[in-house]
Amino acid sequence: MKSIAKERTTILAILGMTLLSNFLFCYSLDFYIRADNHSLKDSSVIHFKSKNLKASKISGIIYINNNWTDAKNIGMCSGSGTYSDPYLIKNLIIDGGNTSNCIKIQNSSVYFRIENCTLFNAGTDWSSEYAGILLNHTRNGMVVNNNCSKNMYGIFLVSYSSNNTVYGNYANNNFYSGISLNTFCSNNTISRNNADNNSVFGMSISWNSHNNIISKNNATKNKIGLDISSFSKFNGAKDNNFSYNAFPEGLTNGIRISRAENNSLIKNFVIHNGWDGIQVYESNFNLFLNNTINQNGNHGIASVRCKNNMFSGNFITLNGQYGANFEESEDNIVKFNNIKNHNVGIYLDDLSSCNEVSNNSFFGNGVNIQDFQKPCVKNGTITPPIDVLFISLAIIGIMILITGAILALRSLLRIRIIRYKIQLERNED
Repeated sequence: MKSIAKERTTILAILGMTLLSNFLFCYSLDFYIRADNHSLKDSSVIHFKSKNLKASKISGIIYINNNWTDAKNIGMCSGSGTYSDPYLIKNLIIDGGNTSNCIKIQNSSVYFRIENCTLFNAGTDWSSEYAGILLNHTRNGMVVNNNCSKNMYGIFLVSYSSNNTVYGNYANNNFYSGISLNTFCSNNTISRNNADNNSVFGMSISWNSHNNIISKNNATKNKIGLDISSFSKFNGAKDNNFSYNAFPEGLTNGIRISRAENNSLIKNFVIHNGWDGIQVYESNFNLFLNNTINQNGNHGIASVRCKNNMFSGNFITLNGQYGANFEESEDNIVKFNNIKNHNVGIYLDDLSSCNEVSNNSFFGNGVNIQDFQKPCVKNGTITPPIDVLFISLAIIGIMILITGAILALRSLLRIRIIRYKIQLERNED
């Protein structure tokens, strides 16, 4: 009876180990859905065209500080400021004379539309913030099919400007930025614009500007295609072309995220930029999904001092050095990416920790992964890397199988001995 009790205890212990190992295994499973990558092509570049501009009337500079009725009375605009009949500024040519904004709208909440204007030569002094179109503390505006080139800023939204739409404009060859949102500018839509050949940013979102949508734009041949920075959150950039940003001097990137959180970059083309395709600096909880990041001068993705970002479903090919480089970064997730033809596919330095790298596809790299992460310490305990966890689970599984086999053999041998004893007793009788 004692031997039977011991066997039962052993079997219960094995079952307990099995349940524990299953729990650990399930806990470490990947619950993220694999991204669908089949819709992108490595060599694709998006081109969007605005309608041909038909500006016809030369005008002086326009400044409206919530005095639309006065502006309408002197013939500066038409309309009534409602949703169905917005105030309209249309078909104008304005030279800023290198001393002023071409059109400035300030402290406005009525509905208005600026359409089909050519706006140039706003001040280019670096101490100025002059723009082809400046919206200051303004909402409910539509800026459509304008040419805002050769200014300090092409189109500039500042100081709590919200619920505006910037659509189909040319913002090229400006001395600082093509299209910029700065200081608590939220819930704006920036779509189907061309922001090319600007000296610093094609597009930028900065200083606590949240919930803006950047979609289907071209921002090429700038120093940086898109910059999201300075505590800006919950912005989304999708289906844009941030390529060929490669000025002769300085570090030129397709996309730069700096000290910004909870932003999403999805299905963008980031190709042939001078330095990094996507550079992420001290930024957390951002999503990089299904982007095409090819043939950039240095790294496809560069993450420095970042936490809790997800990089998933990206095509990362033929970048100058690393496909993805992580420095002093923690708790990032890197999975389901397609990484091809680099010196090193994914590099994690010795000041990084707790980054999860799994289920990536590699081809043609000198080394697929170089992982120098320090041990992952959480809640005072060291969490083993995922490969160590799987090896441990495999060892536990093998031990369970061996233990089960031994117990089965012992049981079979005991049954045979009992049968042999019974047969001997019968023979003696």
